[in-house]
Amino acid sequence: MLKKILLVWICFWGTVQGLEAKKLLEDLDLSTGRWEMVGVSLTNYQPVAIQEKLGTFIMSDPTILRQIQQKWSFEETYEDYCEYHYALKFYRNGDLQKTLRVNLRCNYITDEAFSYRFTEKDLTEFQRGFKPIRWSRIRYSDLDLLQTAVTQLDRMPGVYWYGDVKQFNFDGEFSVAVNDLPWNVNRDSLVESLTDLMRSRNGRDDFYITQKYWLLSDDFEKMSLKLNIFCDEPFFKSYNLGGVVTNWRNHLSEQSFVQIVVIGMSKEEYFTAMKGYN
Repeated sequence: MLKKILLVWICFWGTVQGLEAKKLLEDLDLSTGRWEMVGVSLTNYQPVAIQEKLGTFIMSDPTILRQIQQKWSFEETYEDYCEYHYALKFYRNGDLQKTLRVNLRCNYITDEAFSYRFTEKDLTEFQRGFKPIRWSRIRYSDLDLLQTAVTQLDRMPGVYWYGDVKQFNFDGEFSVAVNDLPWNVNRDSLVESLTDLMRSRNGRDDFYITQKYWLLSDDFEKMSLKLNIFCDEPFFKSYNLGGVVTNWRNHLSEQSFVQIVVIGMSKEEYFTAMKGYN
């Protein structure tokens, strides 16, 4: 549903003002901190040969990263119906900042809900800086062990998370909705403001808010934003700001295990690093 709404929005503005190129990495401040780009090869029902050649890779050359930032300016496209071959993840000092996804048969790259024309040549132009890197899927059926692993691996150099794992520092989550927002509201600023409000109301800062999804109204004038709030159960019971969509539940309430992807480690290296904690 969200994708359809966004496509209508793109089509409307495309007919009014034409498609414009977008610099996909213009929101990254590459001048501060240590940056890496990790390309994770994904399972696709139509794999491409370059996946076999490149595999999963890491690129940390700051000069090449700045060249990519300057050159990756692409026009929007409506062709976004294929599965992806690569997830391109950008880390600053080991923390995930941005994820782009690439299809190399249908030739597009996706940034959040929008897609842009992108070819295999655009990716391989910079492969001189790519270096192979391992990654592993780890499953947990014990929340204490999961939290211990996240804490310990966060301290290790050369380890990257495929997704956001900050949520697992907390026992569970609940969801809230913020409705009737202006269509162009800055969602990141809204989350920061809501975080400050919760701290002042509850007197606690042991929680973490992420954006779940957002929807535009039929007239494109208003936005509804859904948020996940990760916390312990007492925090949820003390929450009094309204808008609750789903009640608190722990990470294993609706599933038998949690799976995380660790980049930079084989499974053997993981179990060695975690020896004594299992």
